[in-house]
This record gives sequence, C-alpha cells and structure tokens, in this order.
Amino acid sequence: MSRGGGVEGASKGAGAPARVERLGIVSYTNVAPLHWGLTPWRTDEGRSEFVHGVPTELNAALLAGSIDLTLISSIEFVRNRHRLRALPDFSIATLGPVYSVMLFHWRPWRELAGARVAVTTHSATSVELLRTLLDADGVEATFVPMAPDLDAMLRDHDAALLIGDAALREAVALREIDGRHPEVTDLGEAWYRHTRLPFTFAVWASLDDRPPSELLVARFRAAREAGLGRLAEVAAVEAERLGLSPAVVQRYLANFRYYLELPDRDGLLAFAHATDPAFEDAELRFWDL
Repeated sequence: MSRGGGVEGASKGAGAPARVERLGIVSYTNVAPLHWGLTPWRTDEGRSEFVHGVPTELNAALLAGSIDLTLISSIEFVRNRHRLRALPDFSIATLGPVYSVMLFHWRPWRELAGARVAVTTHSATSVELLRTLLDADGVEATFVPMAPDLDAMLRDHDAALLIGDAALREAVALREIDGRHPEVTDLGEAWYRHTRLPFTFAVWASLDDRPPSELLVARFRAAREAGLGRLAEVAAVEAERLGLSPAVVQRYLANFRYYLELPDRDGLLAFAHATDPAFEDAELRFWDL
C-alpha cells in the first residue's frame, strides 16, 4: 500500500512483534456474506481481533482509534472524510429496495409535515437519508431518537424508522400495531426514485494513518468470495437466527451490492452533496490497493 505512511510502511526487523489489527464486525444479516467463515488469525505476518457491535458503536470506536477497520456508515465517512480512507472495493449498497431500512408511518409520506418521527439510535446514515428524502419533498418533521422497538416507537409518534434485522423482520411480518397496519416506505427504493442511483449505506474504512495490512485485505476479500459463493448456506444460518424463511433471507442478501462499483460511488457522492453543501468529490479518499 502506497498511501498513508505509518504502520504499513514500517520495516519489520528481526524479532519485531507481529502487527495486531482490530476489525469491527457489524452484527447484521446483510453484512454476513462479507465475513463468512472469517475468524481471527495469528500468523508471522500479523494477527487480528474481532469486535462486534452495531454501526453507531463501531463508528465511534473507529474514530476513537480503538479499532483499525470497520464498516462505517456513509454519513460518518462523509463527516469525517479528512480523517478516513475507505477500501476501494467494499460496500453495502442497493439499487432500489433495501428491505431493511424502513419507515413505518400512520399518515401518507407527503402528509408527514409536522410529524414526530421516532428514529433508530443504531444508524446515523439512515436518519440522514430520511431527512434528505423528506427535505426533497418539502416535508419538515421532528426526529426523536429511540431504541428500536416498533410498538413503542409508534405508540406516541406518527412514524418510526427501523434498520437492519429488526426492520427486515417487521417488513416481512407487516403485522397490526394497536389494531392498525402502518404504511411502510423502503428508503432504498425512495432514494432510487429520487435520484435513479444506488444508495451506498456503508463502506469499510480506517483512519488515514492506519492503512489496513495486505494480509487483512486478502483475507477479507477471500471471505467475501466464500460468502457470496455459498449464499444459500449463509442465508440458511441467518434465517434460523432471524426466524424467517431461508428463501426470504437469500433474496434479501442477493439484492446487495458488495463491491463499491462506479454507480455505487456516484450514489455515495450524491448523498454527500445532499447532506453537506460544502462537500467536494475529491474529499472522499480511498486506499490505493
């Protein structure tokens, strides 16, 4: 790796301790194919430790320097673009529906002006995506952070934003809440209708003075290929954990774009411009692998 200096450029003298890299693993189903079969390793080249958590926890840990690489939400990548670099070929993105970033609401979308919206505390990107989409329709709402419990969120609010496994389960169930069925809007689909671009929810990033080792990137790429090549097995494991059918989970996972291709970068740049008028494209930086 040619950029970033620091750790990767340091020479390993005889007897030098192996580098330890702490990898943040998001505990959501849609990330499972990226670390399928991946376990902490210890070799002469280096060793790893895994830290599991939700996006907001791991984002904070990365920025605090307590982990070396994690799946960071797009909004945090944009906000901290002068401190971070991302892997150039990893993403969590969709072209259209995402099925797990869902707004449940009692009133139609365009009638949410003045609404009180309970929003998950687990993902800043999804909250900013909702704000961007509402702004585009001239809808102003008040956001109230809450734990991800749909019944509690909708009890005293006009709408509720859920993400991840909780959103997927609720979207599949489409159950009654207090004797009514809420309307459901998929924010991935809403973004596509607004921009005709993919939405990139997250990238894998590190602090710009801590480039990931070649060993970490190689193992990570191999795990992704294994996970996508055995997607039915991944889906079966995750389906049992979620209490959903394997077919539903496999369809869900097959929908994601995991390679950060040019359209995904275009969607990421569009989101950055929408959330920060001062943003310039060149400010998002990627490791030269």
